[in-house]
Parts: sequence; structure tokens; C-alpha cells
Amino acid sequence: MENRDHCILIPAYQAVDTLPVLIDSILDFIVRENIFIVDDGSDDDTAGLAQNYPQVKFISHKFNKGKGAALLTGIQSAIQMGFHYAICLDADLQHDPKCIPTFIKAQQNNQADLVLGKRIFDVKTMPFHRILSNTITSFLISIRTDRRVHDSQCGYRLINLKLLADAQFSEDGFQFESEILIKLLSTGCRYTEVKIPTIYNSARSSINNVRDTLRFISLFFRSYLWT
Repeated sequence: MENRDHCILIPAYQAVDTLPVLIDSILDFIVRENIFIVDDGSDDDTAGLAQNYPQVKFISHKFNKGKGAALLTGIQSAIQMGFHYAICLDADLQHDPKCIPTFIKAQQNNQADLVLGKRIFDVKTMPFHRILSNTITSFLISIRTDRRVHDSQCGYRLINLKLLADAQFSEDGFQFESEILIKLLSTGCRYTEVKIPTIYNSARSSINNVRDTLRFISLFFRSYLWT
């Protein structure tokens, strides 16, 4: 797939142990030159992995700015290099690269601007507090945008970069992903979802349930003031 239709965008923090596995798996579907990795100020050797993958585009923040800031850095770089769509994956191996062709096929078949992963909410595979917060945020975003969103907190998604070229964002943490959903879906973009496996590993989540819930609520109400 040696073109600029689709690129891979991975925000990474303290990911020295998981990134090599993830990159090697992605290379079954996407060439190295189409992979962007934004190291968000890790103090392990995440940035040092660049020497093992010289054609992968590594970008480093000098300090930790937040997942949203890392995603935005990658988005801006991909736009500058002329890519049309970005497929976002987390660096912690919770997003199976085998689903990459599924996202691309869904985008092409539906002429979609946004393809969102949809996991199964089951306490056997997902912590209950994550099910609860995801159900609430998905419900509120569905109300706000008048579009049915099943898994708003899923970071595995494909986005039409053209729609983000002139957009302004206020969030730099996890709420950035919700901000993108609200802004794109509110404009009537073509949207679809694809089923993906629910994968949770032993990696400690950086999400703070109370703090990030309050930030989402603030974002939700402020979104009604956007012009």
C-alpha cells in the first residue's frame, strides 16, 4: 500500500515494550513510510526505537502534553505530508492491527469520513467502570450530535484528514477524541462503525475516572457554544 491514501497514527507514552510488537504487526498491512508515532514525552526509551525503524516517522514531544496533543501533532504532520486518511491506534496493544483492512474497507464502501471501532461491552472483557463511563459518554454524544454512537471512548478510528485541516481544538487530553467526534458528527460527516475485538491487558490506564469525567462534562456543555 505505497500511497498517501491511508496512514497510521499512534500516540505513544512509555511504550518501549509494546511498540515493536505493534509496529511489526502493522507492517503486514501498511508500509513503514505511512506510519506516524508521536512519543509524548516518555522517560523510557520510546523515542530511541526510531533507530530500529528508520523509515517510520517518529515525532517526540519534549514533555508529556497529553494524548490529545500527541494525536493533534500526528494529524498535523500527516496533513502536511498529503495523507488523506489517518487510522489511529493506541500503543498499548489493545487495538488489533488485523482490523486495519476492515476500517479501510468500511471507509471505501461507505465513502465514510469517520469510521469508529465498536467493542462489545461485557464485564468479562472490559472493566465495569469503563463500561459505565463509556455508556454515559456515548449516550451524551449521541444526543449532542443526533447520530448513534456506540463506543465513543474507542481510540481505534479512521478519520478523513481534510475535515481536520482547518479545525480548532481546545482539548489536549483524552477528551480530544470526544471533541473530534462532536465536531465531525455535528457537521453531518459520513459516519459508520466497525466491530473490533475488546482487548484489555495488564497495562495501567492513564485515565482518571473522576477528573476525566468532569472534563468531559465541561466539554459537552461548552460544545453548545461552538459556532
